[in-house]
Order: sequence, then C-alpha cells, then structure tokens
Amino acid sequence: MPSLLPARLLRIRRVAQRRRRVISALQRQGFSLDQRQQDLVQLLSQRLTNPSTQATRGVYFYGPPGRGKSMLLDAFCADLDQTVTARYHFHEFFRAINKPGQRAEKQSLGSVFAQGLQRELAGIKILLFDEFHCVEPGDAMFMAKLVSYCQEHEIFLITTSNYEPEKLLDDEYFHHLAEPTIELIRSTFDVFELDAAVDYRTLAAPAGKRREGYRAGTLNPGYSPIDESDFDVHLEVGYDKIGPARYRGATIEISFDQLCRTRRNTADYLTLASQFSCWHITSVPSSQSMPMDEERRFANLIDVFYDRDLEVHLYTQDRLEHLGHRLHDTERARLESRLAQLQYSEEATDRTTP
Repeated sequence: MPSLLPARLLRIRRVAQRRRRVISALQRQGFSLDQRQQDLVQLLSQRLTNPSTQATRGVYFYGPPGRGKSMLLDAFCADLDQTVTARYHFHEFFRAINKPGQRAEKQSLGSVFAQGLQRELAGIKILLFDEFHCVEPGDAMFMAKLVSYCQEHEIFLITTSNYEPEKLLDDEYFHHLAEPTIELIRSTFDVFELDAAVDYRTLAAPAGKRREGYRAGTLNPGYSPIDESDFDVHLEVGYDKIGPARYRGATIEISFDQLCRTRRNTADYLTLASQFSCWHITSVPSSQSMPMDEERRFANLIDVFYDRDLEVHLYTQDRLEHLGHRLHDTERARLESRLAQLQYSEEATDRTTP
C-alpha cells in the first residue's frame, strides 16, 4: 500500500531508518561511535537516500589513519543495493582497471583506463572508493578521469582519504596536476573531516573478543622459527615467478627479499593475496637503513594485507620504529597505525626485553 506521508516526511523517515540500521550493525560488531562519526553517519544517510536527486555528486571524507573511515564505508556498503553499488580500495580498483587480458596490443594507457572504467562501472549508481590519494603525477591523471567519469554517468561517489583535498599530490612541482580535481571535489562534493583525535586501531580489542584476520598477526623483532633453507617452491605471478617460498594450504612463508627487494608492484601483491590468507614474512631488515623503494613496496604490501584482512606475521631485525622515515608524513602515519595493530609475540618480547 503506498505511503500517505508527504514526500519530505517520507524521506526523513528513510534517512532515519538507514541511520539506525548502520549504527545497529556497527554496535553488533562491538563498535561505539564518537560524535564526529555519528555526524558522518547522518550525512551519509541523507546523501544515500535517493542519491540521484542530491544537489551534491559525492562525499569526500578524510582524516588521519584509524578514525574509522573504512569501517563506516563498509557498514554503508552492506546496507546498500548490491546490484548498483561497487566498493573498491585504491589498489584493487586500478588492478581491475588495468587487467592485462583486457588490453589490446599497443593500446594507450589512457584508452585502457577509459575502457576499464566503462567495464568495471557498468550499471553502477553508487561507487564507494577507499583510500583516495595522489602521491605521484600518474595518480592525478587517473583520479581526474575517475571523478569526471562518475559525474558524467551520474554515479554518486563516496571516497575516504587520509588527505584534505588541498593536500592531494602535495608536491611543489606537480601539485598543479591535481588542482582541477580538487576544485571539482570542493564545488560538487560534501567534504567532511573525520578526526576525533583518537587512533582507534591502537586501542586494545574489547575483552573476550578473539583477534582475527589482520589483527591476529604478530611482530617478531629478533626472532624467527622459520628456516629459509627449506624454501623450495616458486610461484607464478602474472608472466613471472616469485620465490623460493614454502606454502601449505592457505599459509605461505616467504622472505622480505622476494617481496620487496625485487621489482614487485601492488598488482603482484594483490594476486598473491588472493591465494593465501596467512603470511609469514622472514628477514625483514632494519627499518633504520631500509631504502625508500623498499619502504614503499613494504608499505603497499601492508596496505594490501590490511585491506584484505589477512593474517600476517613479520620476523624483523628491529621493532620497525624507524619505518617510513623516507615517506610522506601521511603515508608514514598510515603505516605506523597499521603496524600498531600487530601484537608482539611472547618469544620476540622475551628476546627484546632488557
């Protein structure tokens, strides 16, 4: 039976219902929202109720690591119509866009990207995009195409980011490449800062709650029970192989050298992450002397583990307290926040306690 409520009151009721559903779902998972998070839930509930009728074309919410951005994005994703909604992490999205098997010979990168957008976003009305960022000039070009495509095809875009829009591609030589996208975001999106000054990732898990996935991982400075001389398997990754390594079922043991001292990229990490849910990474070198290219690969690797919620155990030379010292401040803060969720193993603690 059609509702007899006026359209405005009906919309208010639907917004309130969505808000209650999202908050209830998070509470069942043991999360209690701070005031700033509640304000964001209200805003997203309003914008996602008939998004095609909204004056704004998206929501860009940003803040330091650990403020609950991805958690809230996932909660809304679960509440939306899955047939017209897509949820991507930055790395996962660009891997999907650049699928090798979808490329024509000598096809330009720009046309590959345009074709990938059409393919991946066909039929999509709401796109949830986690970790929107521009740290290299190429990122700025891709992000500009993504935002423009969503507006041209009436796709409501919701993004999380660690960066205020004006801090995207924060480089004096290349920042101008991001300025058109920044202007478009500022003029057509709701921009919301999420920062209650608490990194929730660093807080202890609720009493009695079993640590699972990524949070079940450990950091093991000065300790490793794994003998690398037993590694005897090479794995196919794209057109290449990586190894030696050792695996059994969904668990893999592999050295830092193979993952971060060879010319691996995030697409390789995503391929491997789809095959194994538990990782043991040996011989992670001192964080004080780690070169920048290795730091960046390692940071990307941790990003993939975190986003896929994979269990990871790191066997390191030190406590990684200097890791990220060659990265951008925001990148370093994100890496530190994610590493802080790994527990020190008892064996490692015994070896590092004076």
